[in-house]
Amino acid sequence: MITVNELIKSYGTQRVLHGISHAQQKGEAVVIIGPSGCGKSTFLRCLNQLEAIDSGKITIAGITFDAQDGHRLTSDDREKQRQLRLRAGMVFQSFNLFPHLTVLENVIIGPIQVNGETGDTARERARDLLKKVGLQDRADFHPCQLSGGQQQRVAIARALAMQPEVMLFDEPTSALDPELRGEVLRVMRDLAEEGMTMMVVTHEMAFARAMADRILFFDRGVIAEEGTPEQVFTEPRQERTREFLRKVAETPG
Repeated sequence: MITVNELIKSYGTQRVLHGISHAQQKGEAVVIIGPSGCGKSTFLRCLNQLEAIDSGKITIAGITFDAQDGHRLTSDDREKQRQLRLRAGMVFQSFNLFPHLTVLENVIIGPIQVNGETGDTARERARDLLKKVGLQDRADFHPCQLSGGQQQRVAIARALAMQPEVMLFDEPTSALDPELRGEVLRVMRDLAEEGMTMMVVTHEMAFARAMADRILFFDRGVIAEEGTPEQVFTEPRQERTREFLRKVAETPG
C-alpha cells in the first residue's frame, strides 16, 4: 500500500531526510517514534505530497510520485495529487475545522464538493461516522462548542468521510490535554483493529506499543531501527533507541 525508495528531502542546505526506504502492506499499522526534529512529520508530509521531495520515489495507494524538476508541477502531477488526497486521509496536530460550519457540515463538505456526492448520501455516511467516533449527539454543534478531543475526533470523521485507503496521523494528540488524549487514541485503535492501513507519528509510547504492527524509530533523518513493538520496546538493537526510550520513560506525564 505504501512504498518509499531512497527518499531525500532538504530545506535549503539543511537535509532533513537521508535516503529513507520503507514498504508497508495493506491493513498494516505502522507507528513512527523518535525525538523532536528527526524528520517524522516531514516524512508524512512528503507521503501526502504536502512537501516536494528532492530525490527518490513514493508509491501510496497505487499512485507514484518522484522528484519534480525544480519542484515544478505539471498538470499530470496536480491530478495525481488530487487523486492521492482522495485515497489518503491525513489528520494533523491542529484540527483545521471550519469554525462557521456545524460538525455535520464539516464532515460532508469534502464528499459533496470534491467527490460530487449528493447531500443525502454524504449526510447518511457522516452520521454513521460521527456515531463511530462517539459524536452522534454533536452533529449540530459548532467547533467552538466542542472540547479539543471532540474536535480531533471530528477531524478524523471528516478524513474518513472521503473513504480513504490509507490514513496518516501527524501527532494527533499533541495539542490535547492528557485527559482528552484517550478518546482520540481509542478511535484510532478501533481503526487499526478494523484493518485500516495507517501510519502514525506519535509521542504516545503506550499507544504505539499497544496498536502498532511495526515501529519505526527515526533519528537524524533516517530509520535508525524498526521492528515489532515487542522487539523495539523490550530488546532494542541500537543504543540510540535505548537512550531515547530511557529519556521518554523518565519524562513526567
